[in-house]
Amino acid sequence: MFKRIRLLSIFWILGFSVARAQTENSPYSRYGLGDLVPTQNILTRGMGGISAGYNDGFTINSINPASYAKLQLTTFDLGVEVDNRTLKVTNPPRKFSAASPMISYIQLGIPLNQKRTWGMNFGLRPITRINYKLEKRENVNGDSILTLSEGTGGSHEVYVGTGFAIKNLSVGINVGYLFGSRDYSTRLSFLNDSVLFYKSNHEKQSNYHGIVMEAGIQYAAKLNKTTWLRFGAFGNLQQKLKASRDLITETFDYNTDGVFTIDSVYAEKNAKGDIEYPSSIGLGFLFEKQSKWMFGADFKSTNWDNYTFFNEKDEVQNSWSFHLGGQVIPNVASPKNYWNHVAYRAGFNYGKDYVKIDKDLHIRTFSVGVGLPLSLRRSYQSSQVSFINTSLEFGQRGNKQNSLRENFFRFSIGFSLSDLWFRKYQYQ
Repeated sequence: MFKRIRLLSIFWILGFSVARAQTENSPYSRYGLGDLVPTQNILTRGMGGISAGYNDGFTINSINPASYAKLQLTTFDLGVEVDNRTLKVTNPPRKFSAASPMISYIQLGIPLNQKRTWGMNFGLRPITRINYKLEKRENVNGDSILTLSEGTGGSHEVYVGTGFAIKNLSVGINVGYLFGSRDYSTRLSFLNDSVLFYKSNHEKQSNYHGIVMEAGIQYAAKLNKTTWLRFGAFGNLQQKLKASRDLITETFDYNTDGVFTIDSVYAEKNAKGDIEYPSSIGLGFLFEKQSKWMFGADFKSTNWDNYTFFNEKDEVQNSWSFHLGGQVIPNVASPKNYWNHVAYRAGFNYGKDYVKIDKDLHIRTFSVGVGLPLSLRRSYQSSQVSFINTSLEFGQRGNKQNSLRENFFRFSIGFSLSDLWFRKYQYQ
């Protein structure tokens, strides 16, 4: 037990160190609640993100909580990733690249009975992130003006979920606490050597929080002894979050310690409001031959048209995405060849982003991944079934018809460690 605690502590320290190193600059994160973060686990990301019908006794699928019912062992799952983005502006032609490491998720799944009919999961995951910094220089009536627009923030969810099964039908629910912040500022500076103008700052600092709920259902049809066809659906209703914000207009200047306020022109503190968080629905299927291969497809839609922030609309629209992928395991019956036990995965997804500035932003992503078993022992008596899952995702957000497009490359690695943590020992 002490070895497990030390291992978990190392993962926590690693994760938070990674999260503090973000250097991303994404102008599209200015809209809505920020850039949406992939919430699928690393295993399913390697298959294009298919999650509706997926379940595994040694893997936590938080997208569809109905899958918790099939957990066999207590499983700790940690995912980290590095997201490299290249921004391309068409007029005038410019390019900017940055890499941003972050925690993908931390979760702990626990089977609640030995019949594989009831399980639960605790987790923490990012939902959105905001990080942009833009400079604009222009000449107004002979004066040179520098405008600096900057934004930081994002949202996270801590959640608990449970799922139970009755024969081939499973249902589940996640109940989470979503919390986040948005800090937008616009600073104007006159670049004039002969006349002194004060620099101005217009800033909105917001915080929000609330309870969110997601539900899921799965049904498994057994086609023969080793082949299954699984169907799944998941989603959430529109929900209201509580929010507060500060509105600040001030003059400022810079010194060796950074920015300091000269005079406060206007300040509104702790104004209360609401956020309408959109509803979503997803459904899909998975065709599987146990320990051999699987492939499946998902479709998800989110109703961002109903999103408001303090009763204000934003440059967002309804979004959708289609996911397709699968995996192959060469030969698990081979006791000596390690690579015959590795799961090889591939997939892609395509959809319409929820941000809309001038034209629709379409997102396309191709992915590959592998599942590396840490041991070839798969029996329940061995009490340990652990994997390292990796995925490589290549994609594009927008195209040449958009004034700004993003090319991205994402490398993710997940540690899925399963064991009989709560076994009651018996002696004869």
